[in-house]
Amino acid sequence: MRFLFGHKKMAVVGLALTVALLGGGAAFAYFTSSGGGTGSAGVGTAANLSIHQDGQTVYDSTIAPAPGNLPSLGYEATGTYELGTEVTPVASSSSLSTVVVDMSSWACESGSGATCLTTPGATFPAAITLNIYSPASPAGSPLASVTKTFQIPFRPTSTGCADNTAWYDATTGACYHGLLTPITFNFSSQDFVLPSPFVYGIEYSTVDYGQPPLGGLESNPVNSLNVALSTESTDVTVGSDTEIGKVFVAGTQGDIGPGEVTCQTLGSGFAQYSTSGCGNNGFGSTSNIPAVQFNVTNPVAPDLYPGGSPQPISFTVDNLGSAPAHLGSVDISVATNSATGDVESVPGDANTDVPGCLAVWFGFNNVPVVENTSLSPGSTDFLSSVTGASIYMSESGSNQDACEGASIGLVFTTS
Repeated sequence: MRFLFGHKKMAVVGLALTVALLGGGAAFAYFTSSGGGTGSAGVGTAANLSIHQDGQTVYDSTIAPAPGNLPSLGYEATGTYELGTEVTPVASSSSLSTVVVDMSSWACESGSGATCLTTPGATFPAAITLNIYSPASPAGSPLASVTKTFQIPFRPTSTGCADNTAWYDATTGACYHGLLTPITFNFSSQDFVLPSPFVYGIEYSTVDYGQPPLGGLESNPVNSLNVALSTESTDVTVGSDTEIGKVFVAGTQGDIGPGEVTCQTLGSGFAQYSTSGCGNNGFGSTSNIPAVQFNVTNPVAPDLYPGGSPQPISFTVDNLGSAPAHLGSVDISVATNSATGDVESVPGDANTDVPGCLAVWFGFNNVPVVENTSLSPGSTDFLSSVTGASIYMSESGSNQDACEGASIGLVFTTS
């Protein structure tokens, strides 16, 4: 569902959680057997901002909390133009919603090294593609694909570090040469269900490499854009890598030698190579893989019941416009029939009223989510995923069976 608003506020509808039944009939006797349900979220827009509720994560090799930067692979430096792995996600029949890829930006707005200067908020465009393949034919046509031109921030000015070519991150108290930059690919319109396993590839062109290469000036900032890396043996927290010690790579045939990205000289096409046995050289020495996260819609919701544990609410905000947009805060409330006080499964639709299930029985933690940030064009805000926003159901001391199995509509409001 899409709701449009013309001013500073926007509301977004989401069937966030289905109230489950409490197992065993203990403690809260109104719910007497196990149960579950599904939820989904719509999208709303205002002033070119789009907000959507995230679903279940089925594969995750990103690192949280995110540092200022991670080790990374430079496509221009290695002659690469596509990199990925074969993964086995958590089983789900739900459609793919978003894929988050951590990038590492080493480009300065002007200068380099000790002379690196960047105006805060300055960005450069980069067209990047996320492909999903069948393991049986990774060199063939993708099963699903999204290409988006992202506005990538330049790394900050060199300052505050003993190494005068680095920048100082006050949040982590550390110095970095690159800037960790998450980007999001939205697959929600494709109604695509991930196979298990699947192969993904992160593809983009630099000046000298790609299909086709960009050509032009060697100073093109995309030459200094890398794919951020995590460690295969320790950083995969959801799902699994299907074949440990192997990655899929496409690049200049024969130009990439052992130890740069793989332990073998690169052949043609997007193919799998070993990263094991490279010794202390290159990509394979620490079992590196791209830092990515795959999310699906309509997950089977965790149990939400009277007096039970709060359940997390995760959402992302995208700036779809061509100019910066301010995001102050995001408030969340339960959709309510104002005449009865009952929950609505679909906000504003009295036909979805859940009679006897009172909206006042539900509450939130860490809401509103205060953002107070400016989103650059084409960017995504992920602060909501780490703020701890959650919904809970209170024990009222009365019969609350009317909420059993109900979908609870949520309204997201931004300012």
